[in-house]
Amino acid sequence: MSGLRVLIAEDESVSRRLLQASLTKWGCDVVSTVDGEDARAALLAGGIDVCILDWEMPRMTGVEVCQWLRTADLKPAPHVILLTSKKEPDDIQAGYEAGADDYFVKPFQGDELHSRISQVTQRLPEPDCSAVWGN
Repeated sequence: MSGLRVLIAEDESVSRRLLQASLTKWGCDVVSTVDGEDARAALLAGGIDVCILDWEMPRMTGVEVCQWLRTADLKPAPHVILLTSKKEPDDIQAGYEAGADDYFVKPFQGDELHSRISQVTQRLPEPDCSAVWGN
C-alpha cells in the first residue's frame, strides 16, 4: 500500500485520527478533511486513489460527495468507501446506490480495512512511465 493516496473525510476527530494513524502505518499518503465540501475540494485537486467518507458530515454528507464524485470526470476515479454508524439494510443499499464501492459500519476493524484497501491497491493500473522513459 506504500504510496497509495487516501482521502479521509470524517468530522469526528477521534475516528479521523484513528483512520489516519492506521493508514499512515500501512504506508499510505493521507489527506484528511473534516467535511464534505473540503473532501470535494481535495478530490478536485486530484491524485486521490481511495476516499473514505463518513456519511454524516457538515456542509455535504458522504453520500452527497459520493453522488457528486460519480458524475464528476475524475480520471482515474477513486475507490469510494463509506464509513458510517448507519447499519440498517436500507442505509447500506442507499450507500451503494449513491456509488460507494465499499461500505463499513463503525467502529471499523483495522484488519478488515487493511485487507480491503490492499485489494484496491492490486486493482490500480500500473503508472504510465512513458513520459519519463520516452517510450
